[in-house]
Amino acid sequence: MSEVIESKEILPKTDVSAALSVAEEKALKGWYFFDWANQAYALTVMTVIAPALMANLYNKATGTQSGDTFYATVLTLSMLFVVATAPALGVIADKMPIKKKLLKWYTIAGIAFTALMGAAPYFGSDGYIVLAVMFTIGTIGFTGGNVIYYSFMPYMGRREDQDQVSTWGYMYGFMGGSILLIFHLLILMGPFSWDTDFKLAVIFATSALWWWGFGMLIFKWTPEPEIPGDLEWESLGKNNFARVFNAGSIAYKQVFKTAKEIRKFKVLAFFLIAYLLFYDGVNTIASMASAFGESILRLDPSMNVILLLTVNIVAVPMTFVFGKLAEKKGTKFALMLALLIYCAVSVTAAGFAPLELEGEEDAERYDFQFEWDADPDNNESTDDGVYVLTTLYDRGYEGWIAEDSAGDAEFRDAFQEHFPETDYSVEASGSSTIGQGVLVCLFILAFVGILGIGIMFIQERFNGNEGKSGSIMSVLAAFILVGVGIFGASFLADQATEDAKEVNSITESDATALVDSFNTTSDHRFSIIFIGGNDSIAGSSEVGDTHPTQVEQGGLIDGWAKLMRDNVWEPLGLGVSMQWIILGLFVGCAMGSAGAQARSMFSQLTPKSRASEFFGFFGFLGKSAAMIGTALYAVASTTFDSRVAILSITLVILAGTFLTSRVDLEEGIRVAEEEDARAFALMASESSDTD
Repeated sequence: MSEVIESKEILPKTDVSAALSVAEEKALKGWYFFDWANQAYALTVMTVIAPALMANLYNKATGTQSGDTFYATVLTLSMLFVVATAPALGVIADKMPIKKKLLKWYTIAGIAFTALMGAAPYFGSDGYIVLAVMFTIGTIGFTGGNVIYYSFMPYMGRREDQDQVSTWGYMYGFMGGSILLIFHLLILMGPFSWDTDFKLAVIFATSALWWWGFGMLIFKWTPEPEIPGDLEWESLGKNNFARVFNAGSIAYKQVFKTAKEIRKFKVLAFFLIAYLLFYDGVNTIASMASAFGESILRLDPSMNVILLLTVNIVAVPMTFVFGKLAEKKGTKFALMLALLIYCAVSVTAAGFAPLELEGEEDAERYDFQFEWDADPDNNESTDDGVYVLTTLYDRGYEGWIAEDSAGDAEFRDAFQEHFPETDYSVEASGSSTIGQGVLVCLFILAFVGILGIGIMFIQERFNGNEGKSGSIMSVLAAFILVGVGIFGASFLADQATEDAKEVNSITESDATALVDSFNTTSDHRFSIIFIGGNDSIAGSSEVGDTHPTQVEQGGLIDGWAKLMRDNVWEPLGLGVSMQWIILGLFVGCAMGSAGAQARSMFSQLTPKSRASEFFGFFGFLGKSAAMIGTALYAVASTTFDSRVAILSITLVILAGTFLTSRVDLEEGIRVAEEEDARAFALMASESSDTD
């Protein structure tokens, strides 16, 4: 008999009128810490790193700026599995005490493929395909696990305490995610000699370890909830294959039954429609921001981390503020206010635009910067001046231009012969790109596996220590272990500083020939500038017709972006980095609040006796919204452009906000309580008959 949460409800510690036992307090904290843990995926991987990396790898491989569209398509497809299985899994979890088992399966899949994403850049031009596959499985693990994780919530407190429980869960998540983001920002911008690919591998590996280390606490501390049913796994068939088939049959029969019975829960059904609409918009904005920034604004990748840090720093206190607002004005009021803020975010984001390039005063913003060095060998007696190449974000020429992408063919034909000699190291190394990628995959799995087991050992070692000291020592020891592992891996991966000392340069004659090519070729997505040297070419620059600073490219709402740039961004001197921070401030005000209040409102409307089933529908609609929203983005960006795609989300959020305003919360709560009374009375009657 598995350990279960007793029918008396666990009360959050923040409710001073309630006293918790040690076991109850630990169970609640275990649930909170899972939110803390999986924000490694929600924030670092799914929101910051993976979208921008996938967009970058796709843009480079194809020579286009459509990476955000590709990412939207991949994210849509990754949700199909969750959409198909979430309701059924919820029903199974309601019939059998296997919530923790299902959650563990999803978590293991999520952790493993989060780590493996770090190998994607090592697959060369196929990297975006490999990343798409790994991201799909990782997202299934994360989103599917969240459906089961949410179904614990009604057992974590009384119905009237759900606002507090939901709010504190979100606050734990934002705090945990923020700490990890700070660490990853240090990785990206710190004084390390590691190359970009290795930094990304470290970020993905540590995200997996964070999820593993803190996520395991729910399995140790939070018992299996008590359920109104006695179905046993062994009774479903003679073998596991038959049991899976029969379980699925039972689950989907119940799903269809619930769909027929949903008329009994009219308020809940109405809210779910509203949720489908507004979450469609909220999720799409969060999911697509990083890819939008990479493809449309050409942002520094570190700015995506800063964006999320800004969001989280603002979100932690604002989630608390909106929680208090919900107590005074009602959950529905707080939710609607947060959604209106999101509408403002969508409209503002559609007007983001890079400032125009103004020659040498903006030299550091050009993709390729050639600066004159009159004496590269420090020998004044020789006349051997050269133009030294520096690239935007230090990506190198090969980091911007693929060896064989059709989209960049005109640029390569016109300019590449005059650049420093290219070295597409992975493709030209004589070794298989796939082979190198597979080796990196194996190394990452071994690295994460060893450190993960080490973290679990540390947890067990300090688990007996009472009070906060044991927890602090456990976390500190785990951080030291991971730090040692990272630096050890850096040496094993041969990230030597001398590799970065190579200087790329061209002669004055090549520079002159390159500048001459400016007059004949403009159909490309890059910018080039020459600084100093020969007076005839000093200050010469080239900006391609499809470069992000060329705002008016025939788009339906390009005029809005130009209007904002001419009248707001340029007069105030606000480049894309500051525009991005403004976005973070707006989203931070609404992000945690919208999620916490929506989850709280749904929990209040849900009968506890059917929590997993109904949260399965909650997850089903949430993931459907994620799927629909990203699909809408992909279609809109393909048909029009990315600005139209992001602006179209406003209409969806507004529709959901209007429907939310029509939800009769009090009536919905009354119906849910009546259903619980009936279900638990029936369970008690069946139990007495058995006795």
